[in-house]
Amino acid sequence: MKSFRLSILVSLIVVLTSLTGGQVQIAGKVSAVKPEITKCIMLVKVVARQGSRALASGHELLDTTGVYDLPISGTIVPTQQRPVDIFVAGLGLDTMYVKSFYSFTGTRITLNIKVPNEYVKDASGNVVCPKCGGTEDILPVKYGTHHRIKRIIHNGDTTYVPLDHNIPSEMFSDLHPYWYCNKCKIQF
Repeated sequence: MKSFRLSILVSLIVVLTSLTGGQVQIAGKVSAVKPEITKCIMLVKVVARQGSRALASGHELLDTTGVYDLPISGTIVPTQQRPVDIFVAGLGLDTMYVKSFYSFTGTRITLNIKVPNEYVKDASGNVVCPKCGGTEDILPVKYGTHHRIKRIIHNGDTTYVPLDHNIPSEMFSDLHPYWYCNKCKIQF
């Protein structure tokens, strides 16, 4: 019975791949919230990843107006456990999470990206992770060489808990991420 279900699933993937031409296109425009950083848009690249595997990336995918087009192979099937994650990165911009796709709703998906990200806060004012929706593992991103940690002593055991996510760089701009989710291991 399992082999029958597997063969049906494989057949379905083959049929969908042949119907879509073997690709899903994620396309859109990267734009800046502040006009003074708009000129940096052509230096930004959009990256699609599934787990640790890069699916599409590169500066050549983004033109001078911020328009990009990411071709994703039709054999890539995003799932709840293995989504296709979209990031932006580039000169003066650390890798920043944008969105996860848990399924593809068609062969052409529009995703317009604004940098820097707009952050969602819960009713208590805590920043919400855009990937997992949690608030408890969110740390502010700090740039520089100083680490802020909290020492916890419980029953004679000493542990150290980071109070922020440190990036050892003095360079900072409005394009850098402000938050880090320790659970998802993403900056946003």
